Amino acid sequence: MLLMLMACGTAGRAAAPPADGGVAVDAAAVAVDAGAGPAIQAIGVGDRRSCALAESGEVWCWGAVGLAAIPAAAVATRIGLTGVVSLAVGTRHVCVARGDGTVACWGDNRNGQLGDGTLVSRDTIATVEGVSGVVEVVAGGGQTCARDRDGAVWCWGHPGEVGHGGDPHAAARPGRVVGLHGATRLVAGDDVACAFVAEGGPRCWGFNTAGLFGNVPGPVLRATVSKPLAKATAIGIGWRHVCFADTDTLVWCGGADEFGQLGDQRVPDNAQCDPYDQRGVVCRWTDAPPPRDPRDPPRPDRCCPPEPTAPPKTHEQVFADRRWWVWAGGGVHGVAVSAGHGRSCALSPSRDVWCWGQWSFSTDWSFRRPRAIPGTEDTIAVATGQYHACALLADRSVRCWGEHDGGALGVDAPPDSRDRQLTAVPVIFR
Repeated sequence: MLLMLMACGTAGRAAAPPADGGVAVDAAAVAVDAGAGPAIQAIGVGDRRSCALAESGEVWCWGAVGLAAIPAAAVATRIGLTGVVSLAVGTRHVCVARGDGTVACWGDNRNGQLGDGTLVSRDTIATVEGVSGVVEVVAGGGQTCARDRDGAVWCWGHPGEVGHGGDPHAAARPGRVVGLHGATRLVAGDDVACAFVAEGGPRCWGFNTAGLFGNVPGPVLRATVSKPLAKATAIGIGWRHVCFADTDTLVWCGGADEFGQLGDQRVPDNAQCDPYDQRGVVCRWTDAPPPRDPRDPPRPDRCCPPEPTAPPKTHEQVFADRRWWVWAGGGVHGVAVSAGHGRSCALSPSRDVWCWGQWSFSTDWSFRRPRAIPGTEDTIAVATGQYHACALLADRSVRCWGEHDGGALGVDAPPDSRDRQLTAVPVIFR
């Protein structure tokens, strides 16, 4: 779901090439095979759904699209939107900003994230009233935010996530974020959003599930400086965790870590961590049994009993601080980061993608040590969702990996959740 902006998500939940400070790509020099699909400029992923914004201004989606005319699509399919300049894919809703400054949304609306003043979900695309001049839109789990050409930010959705200053009646319609001026970039996650500004560190608002606001117990209802993000140049906000790249391109993560989404190497890949223990975050793991010496053939049953061996040792480690900031993977570098539900990714300066965390309910698909994702070489943007992620390559094609549940990978295969890929595979556009 979560997205990332390439010089920023899990941003709004679309990923685009960097506006500044990231990997620069000369669009005029990029050659695209007309038979391979449209030239894509931004991508976004959510729960079992993905969308892409073409340079032509058209929007393509695949997986659980959620529209009445196209409820699902096994491959990338045009959805009838044109003139789009910004794309945001939340957990279960999608919004776009058009060239005329208007915003349109569809999908889940249980928190008011469609901005129509109701809590009724909708499978038709409708314009959001009360906001204009929009140049960027981002989406999270229960909220949507838009930046206008003057640098003001407007949000709608869950009352605790929109930064309206405590007015719950306006939450399901656009309201201006209090205490924020001169925004230049936005990023949104599951229950929090942030804005980069011309001077000073990012301003954030929403719930404190990832520890962005110190010891504040409840939601932050206005834009507030987040001290942990003071040196952030790129931010990825996931579900109860956040990762960011600093001015030295080092990647740091904080928040929940039960799936290894922080890239913390203080415990091994197979550790199971419980963040709800009264003592703090408690991680447990068992040593693997020692390998049998191949020179020692197995003894027949009628002979001698096997030599006794000690059972594998079980370990437990307690981290009393429930929210810690760690250097992901002991030294991952990134020019962009993205975070989802229990997983994180970073786009390295060499333009390949590294990921860590849980990619399926299987120990074989969970790892705390960052791994390079095959097939993501020459990537310029990455977006991470619930159980899959996608990369935008320099040739303007799209590749995805993770679970194919609902058709999220766009590979023209049955939408079987057991079909999993840790190699990025090309999305088919038709």
